[in-house]
Amino acid sequence: MVRKLSWLNLMSLVRMLCAFAVYRGGAFALPLAVGIGSATTGRAMDSTQVLPVSVNSPSVRMGVVSGLGMKFTGSGELMTLNDLNSVEFDVKMLSQFEPRVRDLVGVLNQFGSQRLGEELHLGTLRVNTAPEVRYLAPVYARGVNEKWTLAIGMPVLTYTNRLRLEQTGGNLQEIRDQVGTGSAELNTAFEQLNINLANAAHAEIAKKGYKPLGDRAETLYGDMQLASLYQFLKRESVSAQLKTIISLPTGEGNDPDDLADLGAYGYTAVENQLLANLRRGRALFAVKGGYRYVLPDRVLRRVPRNESDSLPDADTKERVQRATGGTAFVGGASSYEISEALNIAIGYEHALKAADSYGGREGRRYDLLERDTASQVGRMRLGLSYSSVSAFFAGTALLPAVVAYEFSDTVSGINTERMSVHELWLQIFF
Repeated sequence: MVRKLSWLNLMSLVRMLCAFAVYRGGAFALPLAVGIGSATTGRAMDSTQVLPVSVNSPSVRMGVVSGLGMKFTGSGELMTLNDLNSVEFDVKMLSQFEPRVRDLVGVLNQFGSQRLGEELHLGTLRVNTAPEVRYLAPVYARGVNEKWTLAIGMPVLTYTNRLRLEQTGGNLQEIRDQVGTGSAELNTAFEQLNINLANAAHAEIAKKGYKPLGDRAETLYGDMQLASLYQFLKRESVSAQLKTIISLPTGEGNDPDDLADLGAYGYTAVENQLLANLRRGRALFAVKGGYRYVLPDRVLRRVPRNESDSLPDADTKERVQRATGGTAFVGGASSYEISEALNIAIGYEHALKAADSYGGREGRRYDLLERDTASQVGRMRLGLSYSSVSAFFAGTALLPAVVAYEFSDTVSGINTERMSVHELWLQIFF
């Protein structure tokens, strides 16, 4: 005899599990730090040069950031966001959150010898996403004296994303066909389980007060940056510089009601770098090290109630205290002058970011906001630059300028998006 079963909560169970497949947009650090190029180094080269006194240098950086659809996990494995944000609704997954699913499995296993209950699979809910960022960053620099240059810049970004929730696979109908329609109770269960997972996820998102998931195409401002470059050592073969970058929170931070926003800006930070260059003939070598400190602030967040609360309700929103983890980084590069005007360079840098910390007054699980906020990233850089400065002083060029191209790619990381960046930089001097 078929045991008496209760299916009243199976629909809510499925809708709850849909939350595990929802795309969680994450903040990532776009490579838009203000920098001052020179006429003699490749774009991937960290130069210690500063502008001559009273010389002005407007420039513009244009870039495309792709590859954001992949992420390095906490174990360092590179996975697509489509795989990371997908959930298989098999018996094992369902049983973790609703023990009564085992009752259904037991009933279905009574039909025939194929143990149909163990094979029950509602399908996979997939989040297909293809984010891309394009940016335009005007920068203005001026030589204060022979050792000191100041600069200001702010990026403008275009963020696009093709985002879809879709259900694939599943064998509910096949199992129902084998079981037949002789049990009214099982028929009711099959009807309740026969839902569109994508529609259920969209309904759950709307119920919890989040913005709808869908395609994105928007333009936004990044954080304004002020830069100071002080060349404290200059000799024929070796030079050194202290670079300080102050970021102001002019850009948009994370929106607690938006699951697919960038969330990359809105920070007040101070970054100090020490750079050193060593010249050997036409070759130039560079090393750098630094630390970025982010000032504590208060931000609006949805605070999860427990470890399984991956889609907190609107009533969990609270303005919490945030201490963003600092980032330490080191790097090295080398460049070679093919000619007086043409230069190539290659470099590598590695950064380690500490975990964020959160606190509030409501006694909630603020520690859950800190999960996976510590990260590491390794990035390769390749650059090519052309300078008309020497030709200008020789009277064969109209303007003293530098045109440069850089390609950089994230080759390793932990808890960080992969980013492939193509950047073009035009800089003039007067």
